[in-house]
Amino acid sequence: MASQVAIDHVGIAKEFLERSKEYLQDGDLHQASEKGWGAASHIAKAVAVENNWPYEHHNQFDSVIVNARQRYRLPQLRDYGKTAHILRQNDYQHPSLLNPVTIREDIDGVEHLVNALAPHIA
Repeated sequence: MASQVAIDHVGIAKEFLERSKEYLQDGDLHQASEKGWGAASHIAKAVAVENNWPYEHHNQFDSVIVNARQRYRLPQLRDYGKTAHILRQNDYQHPSLLNPVTIREDIDGVEHLVNALAPHIA
């Protein structure tokens, strides 16, 4: 049975995912990206907690995704993890360089990441 902490992180991931879509619809591309990255980060944190893997800093995100790919046999996590990083990098972009279509696709990738990993936290 999953720990309450892991379950809470799944809930936060799903909440952030919904917020990212709302921000995108409102045209706030920076906030949409930030919440998308937050969703990815929280689902990774849930998996890390559940498996006793370290995830204290964002630079450990990739290790969690690699470990989850192997443990759950989900090769698509590689691409979804890369998509999450793109959303994180949007914080540093000038608003004129952000594209709502691309951000929508990246948020969709994070949604796939959340949907692929959430069932493993039960």
